[in-house]
Amino acid sequence: MPSNPRPRPGTTTSCSAGTAPSSAFRPSRARTSRCSAPSPRSWRPRATWCWSSSPIAVARTCPWCSSIPWPSRTAASPTTWASTSSCVVRSSTTTTSAARRTCSRSSCGPPARSPCRPTPLRGRRRFHSRTRPRHRHAPGRPHGAAPPPPNRRPLHRPRDPSSHPEVMTMSTARITSLAAVLAALVVPGCQRGSVSDIDCPLPGDLVVTEIFANPSGADEGGEWFEIANVSSVSVDMTGMRLVASRLDGSAQKRHFVADLVLEPGAYVALGDVPNEGLPEHLGYGYDRDLGSLTNTGGTLSIECGGTVIDTVTYENAPEDASLALDGSMPPDALRNDDPAQWCEADVEYAPGKRGTPGAANPACFGPPTCDDGGTARPAEPPAPGDLVITEVMPDPSAAADADGEWFEVLVTADVDLNGLELGTEPGAPKETVSDPSCLRVAAGTRLVFARNSDPAANGGLPTVDRTFGFGLPNAGGGLVLSVDGTVLDAVTWSGTTAGAARNLDPNAEDPTANDDPNAWCDATAVYGDGDLGTPGQANTPCGGGGGDECLDGITPRPIVPPGPGDLVITEVMPNPSAVADADGEWFEVLVTADVDLNGIGIGTSADMPATVLSDLDCLSVTAGTRLVFARVADTTQNGGLPPVDVVFGHSLVNSDGTLVLSTDGTVVDSVTWASAPDGASLALDPSAEDATANDDPNNWCAATTPYGDGDLGTPAAANPPCAGGDTCLDGGSPRPIVAPTVGDLVITEVMPNPNAVADAAGEWFEVLVTADVDLNGLDLGADIAMPDATLTSADCLRVMAGTRLLFARNADPLQNGGLPTPDFTFSFGLVNANGSLQIGLSGALLDAVTWTSASAGASLSLDPSAEDPAANDDPNNWCDGAMAYGDGDLGTPAATNPPCPMGDSCLDGGNLRAVVPPTVGDLVITEVMPNPNAVSDAAGEWFEVLATADVDLNGIGLGPDPLNPATTLASPNCLSVTTGDRILFARNQDTATNGGLPPVDHTFGFSLVNTNGTLSLVRDGTTLDTVTWATSNTGASWTLDPTAEDPVSNDDAMNWCPATMAYGDGDLGSPKAMGEMCP
Repeated sequence: MPSNPRPRPGTTTSCSAGTAPSSAFRPSRARTSRCSAPSPRSWRPRATWCWSSSPIAVARTCPWCSSIPWPSRTAASPTTWASTSSCVVRSSTTTTSAARRTCSRSSCGPPARSPCRPTPLRGRRRFHSRTRPRHRHAPGRPHGAAPPPPNRRPLHRPRDPSSHPEVMTMSTARITSLAAVLAALVVPGCQRGSVSDIDCPLPGDLVVTEIFANPSGADEGGEWFEIANVSSVSVDMTGMRLVASRLDGSAQKRHFVADLVLEPGAYVALGDVPNEGLPEHLGYGYDRDLGSLTNTGGTLSIECGGTVIDTVTYENAPEDASLALDGSMPPDALRNDDPAQWCEADVEYAPGKRGTPGAANPACFGPPTCDDGGTARPAEPPAPGDLVITEVMPDPSAAADADGEWFEVLVTADVDLNGLELGTEPGAPKETVSDPSCLRVAAGTRLVFARNSDPAANGGLPTVDRTFGFGLPNAGGGLVLSVDGTVLDAVTWSGTTAGAARNLDPNAEDPTANDDPNAWCDATAVYGDGDLGTPGQANTPCGGGGGDECLDGITPRPIVPPGPGDLVITEVMPNPSAVADADGEWFEVLVTADVDLNGIGIGTSADMPATVLSDLDCLSVTAGTRLVFARVADTTQNGGLPPVDVVFGHSLVNSDGTLVLSTDGTVVDSVTWASAPDGASLALDPSAEDATANDDPNNWCAATTPYGDGDLGTPAAANPPCAGGDTCLDGGSPRPIVAPTVGDLVITEVMPNPNAVADAAGEWFEVLVTADVDLNGLDLGADIAMPDATLTSADCLRVMAGTRLLFARNADPLQNGGLPTPDFTFSFGLVNANGSLQIGLSGALLDAVTWTSASAGASLSLDPSAEDPAANDDPNNWCDGAMAYGDGDLGTPAATNPPCPMGDSCLDGGNLRAVVPPTVGDLVITEVMPNPNAVSDAAGEWFEVLATADVDLNGIGLGPDPLNPATTLASPNCLSVTTGDRILFARNQDTATNGGLPPVDHTFGFSLVNTNGTLSLVRDGTTLDTVTWATSNTGASWTLDPTAEDPVSNDDAMNWCPATMAYGDGDLGSPKAMGEMCP
């Protein structure tokens, strides 16, 4: 394609003598541009100074001009400039700090708004500053060692023209000359009345501070990186470009930010998930636009209007841990260039995942330093015993929880609070106290930490020393103080009284005594607007005789604690189906002696229970009672449970779970489970209801009795007998289980990558039964040594030879893509690449299949001639499903598979025939759209191919590199085209999001780059056609003159021109139609 395209009809461009229009610029139709060059000595020959009515066109035309804010026109008069303020030159290294400050509130713009920053739109996603743990030890560096000096290279880093083709390389003299020209043109008058479509921040205002590139297992949906706003004003990132590439600059992927505002000092984590329904740790989703962040290393950039705001390069991403910029100093764009300033995160934000997404990073190197009256010194953090939690207000009445929550900490030694971690669970701090100054506190001080410092909003707190941003749960809550992951003090509570703080008895003010729930009571002193507590003051003594007594009626008496065996866990529901886990989890406890529950700990460890039952009244229970402990007490939300006795706050995990009841660190009873059936409790056989027998997993079985909203279990009632380890109930009568052996079950079809619905709803697999067997105890998953699911039932799960069993993620045909009725459901995922599926029994493998990739919307189908556990190990016996089912995906769930085409053959209407491959000249590339304007590149790129012979497209490779095609067309069906067909290949087949293209014939996943691009068609190593282009046209395709539609003529750049006919949403081109004649 041409490097200097001819002007489009209807476009006028004027330039000073001797200066040609930039080759990278083609203005849109019916727009005008005026270009001038101050002096050939100040500019490279093809660099132009441009003013245009199109800021987007000019941004792509003149990289140095694109930084000049552009005038916006009023709706009333397109020819009248709106009276809005402008800002300063922000492009490359030509901008000086003095020039940046030339615009002022008095000289430009309305007095109520700074002219140099955008006003964030209301309703946008906004992120405010918060912090996380400060201390972190870098592997291989001794504690206390000073960090290496930062790499002091300029903030405006030179960029490689090949990876940033829109940026021209200029000599220092020319840059200096350009700075003078820009300052003369823009700064003195401030260009009053002009404003850019995107008001770009200065380079270095946004800094990449954390990169999570290597989650274990499949990377998709688990990667993220973090950006910090280090400026003093809000930054609207909407319209900015995120760019990811490999270390060598290849495989560049881009994403334009949709709607995101960062407040000063705020951090936001951006992940590879859709921007709706984000997980808690993410603040923005870029979906899959940036592809996969390479584990071995890559580059991330933030760009705005042709200006690089920040770029960071990383190598060797650790598994399940972020690479984090040292948090001992504020982040900046110089320091994050130095690999020595990064370290591996060691703070968990989710089970097994380490990092601080959306918050400040801890220090990598030893203790933080702080400013003590102008002198820097190491902070003196508190040690265990130096801080004691003495009062907690989780449930205020005089103010909303988000305003009125607070807690009090007694200081017992002179320490600095810098680096103090605050949270609700050990090992997972939510905030870290961070300040450049030393936050010195003296022994005897009572510190008040509150959600809101305003007494008019926080319920009238007398004083607030520090604020925090996380919530204190009203039930099943906890509060933890730590430094560098070391717990200083922690307290828990099972419930609270509205409007009354939890008050520690003054005799128990140390980190050990305050672990006793009996040392706490409701506050009785009134403060502020009427709630009860003593914030910042000594607490009132608790009544009832202290930690080992409770009130029986109104009479204090000693608590009767349960001993081992007095409480027996008899039923556990970790995986309800009728409601969400967080609402429907529960367990049942059989009381075998008259005891009090005061002080009982509930959790996964006796040393650190998640919930401790605490009350002034005696929580008495009698022998024979069956107690129901549940996550939610409301019957309308918890799946229809009977009355709940105790509410707890921690989760009962679905696999490898543990539940412990304890008192004062002594285990009363505990149970474990490897996996939990969906919608059925794990029920203990009535013959094993003691604290020893319930340790044997053979005494447990899946419940079969419905309760409430349809889940299975017997909460608060005796369990029915289990069928026994090797028996099951056949019509109510027990009989031995007939277990399958190798060859009895064969995996014949797998759907890891449905297209009609989401993977989590539409994944499924098929198993052929070759003998009459029972499926009780059958293990399923990616690794049979650690199964993801086990089929359990008291009833015999009988299947007959010849049956094709359908296992699906979702049983609802309205959600699963229209599957026939599944026989079983499963909850684990089938990964799209490098996947594995195994079935077995008691650790013995019965069958296994693996796959390297899975086509979108097509199952992996086993040839009917290979339906045995040995033949299905051969990948050559598998092919893509070819028959449509349900909502349009391809496969034959619960039905016999069609034969797989072998060799160079395909199915033509169900009949196998040889593929008719194209030869050179049979396929001609006739149109290419690398740079759509109506939608993003990733959604709207496409190209057109003319068929000049009747051929099949099976095996055709597509991509920029003919030796290594990025996409190969593969299908068991013949992909036939006839002479004269114009075949449309697109990134996206959805008309609503691809710019309004006509029906797309095939999709591809690689990018058509805007400059210096190449596109090739190959088959079996032979190049059928190749085209190249030096530049692209914003919103217009490159179209081949109809007289040149052959693979030789389309190599001549003079036979290509920008399209002028509109299609779909307004871009220019003729997809699937003959193009216009080039001028």
